Amino acid sequence: MSPIALDTVPYAREVLRAVDAAPQQPVVLLLTGRSGTGKSVLLDAVRRRLSARGLTFGAAPHSDGAFVIADNLHTLTPEQLDILRVEVETGARSFVCAMQPRPHQPALRALCEAMTRHGRTIEMRALGCGDIGSFARELGVTVPRPLVNHIHTHTGGIHGGVVAALLAAGAARLDAGVPAVDAALATWTRSQLIEADPALLDTLVVAASGTGLDAGELAEVLGVELSLANDLLARARASALVTDADLLLSAAVPQLRAILGDRRFLAVQRRLLHTRLDAGLLRDHTGLLLAEAGVRDERLAEFLCRTAERSRTEAARYYAAAVTAGLDPRRITLAWADAAAAAGDDDTALRLAESLLDSTDSSELACAVRVCASVLTRRGLVNRAAALYRWLGARRVGADWAVAATVLVLAGDSAAAAEVSADAEHWPPTQATASARLIARALLTSLDPHGAASPAAISALVQAAHTDTTSTAPCSAVTAAALLSLSAGEPRRAGDAIRAADGHGEQLPVLTAWTALRVGDECLAADTMADLDIAALAPRDRLLAHALAVGLARRSGDAQALHNAWTAAFPLFDKVEVDLLSLLPVGELWLAGIQLRDEARIQPLVEAATALLRRLGRAPAWTNAFHWYGVQAGIAKESPQQLLPHAHALKNAAADGDPHAAVLADAGRNWLLVLRGQVDLAAVQAAVLALAAQGHTFDGARLAGDTARVIDDPTAATALLKLARSVRIPARPDQARGTGGDPQPGPQVLEQRPLSDREREVVELVLLGLTYREIGARLYISAKTVEHHVARIRRRIGAGSRSELLSMLRAMGHGSLLV
Repeated sequence: MSPIALDTVPYAREVLRAVDAAPQQPVVLLLTGRSGTGKSVLLDAVRRRLSARGLTFGAAPHSDGAFVIADNLHTLTPEQLDILRVEVETGARSFVCAMQPRPHQPALRALCEAMTRHGRTIEMRALGCGDIGSFARELGVTVPRPLVNHIHTHTGGIHGGVVAALLAAGAARLDAGVPAVDAALATWTRSQLIEADPALLDTLVVAASGTGLDAGELAEVLGVELSLANDLLARARASALVTDADLLLSAAVPQLRAILGDRRFLAVQRRLLHTRLDAGLLRDHTGLLLAEAGVRDERLAEFLCRTAERSRTEAARYYAAAVTAGLDPRRITLAWADAAAAAGDDDTALRLAESLLDSTDSSELACAVRVCASVLTRRGLVNRAAALYRWLGARRVGADWAVAATVLVLAGDSAAAAEVSADAEHWPPTQATASARLIARALLTSLDPHGAASPAAISALVQAAHTDTTSTAPCSAVTAAALLSLSAGEPRRAGDAIRAADGHGEQLPVLTAWTALRVGDECLAADTMADLDIAALAPRDRLLAHALAVGLARRSGDAQALHNAWTAAFPLFDKVEVDLLSLLPVGELWLAGIQLRDEARIQPLVEAATALLRRLGRAPAWTNAFHWYGVQAGIAKESPQQLLPHAHALKNAAADGDPHAAVLADAGRNWLLVLRGQVDLAAVQAAVLALAAQGHTFDGARLAGDTARVIDDPTAATALLKLARSVRIPARPDQARGTGGDPQPGPQVLEQRPLSDREREVVELVLLGLTYREIGARLYISAKTVEHHVARIRRRIGAGSRSELLSMLRAMGHGSLLV
């Protein structure tokens, strides 16, 4: 062990202080602990300290010095231990000794008791994560917290392993720390194992199986006497490689297997398995580890199969292990596929389920189609999923009608969805299918051509999100509820759906950020996005996340950020198909493509969305939002021909009594009039507030800003800019009420976030016309930092351009600072 480790060895300072007090006052210290905890390092330090003082010392059991320094007392014979005990009891000399625990040896136990009576026993402990971090700083090694946790997990805090790991981490590049540590620990664990005898190695195989260690069981597994089993047990627990829970360190398992060879390694594990099975003591996790290690046994396979049937979270892993242990995979293909789909292992689920699509058993076939369709839908390939159900036909769908209807509705095939739902009442409404049934019926309800049933559909989806069961639906209830709410102009209901999920679901942060974006809190949306790992999401959720990033960049007016977000998003365009749940992100991406003059890249998805809307016919709860994107696209491209079909669709839906469509149609009409220079100020203000109230805050602010730029009345223009700011940064409900308790007009969702002192300083200097470099020189910050401040302020107040930023800041009362 490296001498550099001394200062971090537990109790090092206490031991050296006690040694310095001798020989005036004899000291008796016994260091006990597992191998590798630093006992020998500490004894070497004691020897150096005594030599520096000119004091004599010797080793046990026979010594003539004033000090007895003895390491590895557990290796002495009983006679030698008795001699040493007698000397300790005389109190004539000082003793500093070290040993590994051997509680089954009477002579060693008697010596320990004597040294404890006449001095002190110090148990050398393993290092915790905090100790490892301190040790790394002592060595001058930069080790990130995740790497410290990795080292602790793979060494159990044993000092010797920590030293090896930290030295390797210090010599490696920062981004190559984990591989370097793993390689160093492989070398360290191998060096520990090479010194072990065959019986101890076999004992470590038992510890590697995650079963714990028991002397009686060890004697049976290894075929040895109980006394030898006790000795092996004590030696294994005292080694550097076995944790306090009697488990072999994971870093040592491959090295142990390599030293013993697969045949001997598995032979010991197989004997352990039979011992546990015969005694009825085999635990689920132990059986799993044995199978995954390569043990093949018929009884183990059956055991794992039964375990999988009652497991909810790891069923797929148990089924895979059962097959590894020798189970015929044809017995469990469907159950395994279902479990894999539930666990998110889409590749395995699809591979297994597709192998059953030629089954002659109609029930098995329907289940296989359900698994395939659910996986394909999750991957954003809803048209392929719908094609499977069209191939299966309504007569063979059976109890999976809810999943079939959901897939077909998402694909826009409402007629086929109604057909598969026709016999729904023939199947029992079980708790296991409750969520799927609620989702299917809600989606069918949401297709109401007058839009009147959308509140009931949203309510049913929120109820499904509350349902405490593992849903077999191809989309989650909270996703459907949130996106339907946003599409139907009810962003507050989207918040209800997200809260109903109670924090469960990988898609919740994306939905939370989308809801924040639609109600005008782009700062919250951006903060939520910052914590997202987009690459880890399912393809449909990934499309939502990329569209959100593009939408945030578009609203901030940051051209570079928009280009970067668009570049990150467009590779996904060739991997997903359009369904009801992707209409919002496709619309957002469409406008970004127009702004970047790259519309051709998103055009196939736009055309697919348009075709989906044609298949649906009138379903305003879903189609209004996309038609509004179409109106915005026509305005952006100055193309009345492209705008008119979407405007007519909104007008027709409004005529049928849909209030959301009425708001959008009115806003579109006013916007066109504004662009022609025909401004009805009261009508514009009403349209802005109505848009914001239904989740179109950015568009409402843009309408107000466009109007402010074309009118000649400065007072009216300032009022419109203030209105634009108010809808982009609305207030929370508890702060948006007047003294009479009545809610104020406009959206009332999130609290205004005031500018910081530094941001106010930057604002005042920007309004004076200074450049970023000049502002930086005055405030002693870099020009880049000034640019970041301005970009954040622009995003916060909702300015779409620099000129709009300056106008809005003046309208807010800034620009009065004397410099």
